[in-house]
Amino acid sequence: MPAGPRSERNSPARKAGQQPVEPRPGFVRPKTAQQAAADALRQDITTGRLAPGTPIVQEVLAEQFGMSRIPVREALKTLAAEEYVTYEPHSGYRVVQLGLAELTEIFRIRDLLEQELIRDAMREPVSPETVDQMRAMMADMEVAAAAGDLVAVGVANRRFHFLTFERSRMSRTKRIVNQLWNTADPYRPLYAELMDLEKVNSEHVMLLEAVEAGDVERVVALNHQHRSHAIDHLTQILGSPGAEEGS
Repeated sequence: MPAGPRSERNSPARKAGQQPVEPRPGFVRPKTAQQAAADALRQDITTGRLAPGTPIVQEVLAEQFGMSRIPVREALKTLAAEEYVTYEPHSGYRVVQLGLAELTEIFRIRDLLEQELIRDAMREPVSPETVDQMRAMMADMEVAAAAGDLVAVGVANRRFHFLTFERSRMSRTKRIVNQLWNTADPYRPLYAELMDLEKVNSEHVMLLEAVEAGDVERVVALNHQHRSHAIDHLTQILGSPGAEEGS
């Protein structure tokens, strides 16, 4: 019989009939330089530190992060695939910048696709575990909002909504929806102050109750109503579509 991989042959856990070694509790594999740079940039974008349209200079970032340009360049490629940044020949990378018409289109596409995901996911009863997770995300949002942590609020909010269609088998559609959320994320800080968190929380409660009751069409309707607030806020910040087209 051929010998196994060298790592397995030389592993202490494989000698003298020893059992495989259990993972060490509390050990966290350190991030690569590329992952660390991508995480830092993603946070800068979603908190508004890097506003939509801001140019990103690789040399400056490499100096700030204390690393070479290679991991910074790879991190930017990752963020471009996630649609947080875009690359322009002869200009380099910059944070994605969209007009009101494009953002409105993104939210409408999300609305349509999430309707299908919700209907597909809720063909079977939602598990109590999913309901508990949604409730936990609502609590996380309240804690993060009290601490003024916009990133944590956004993460918990996204997780809450994705749980409504987590069990959908439409994996390609879920990937598209995830990208659409990424593309709109840089604009969240622009309308954060317009958000009525009390109203957001109450709508989340109604969504949770509809999910728990298995009322598919009510979940779809509440999700649509909930999303319309973001479009209203963006319109206040960026102006009406008609004004934009005439400018």
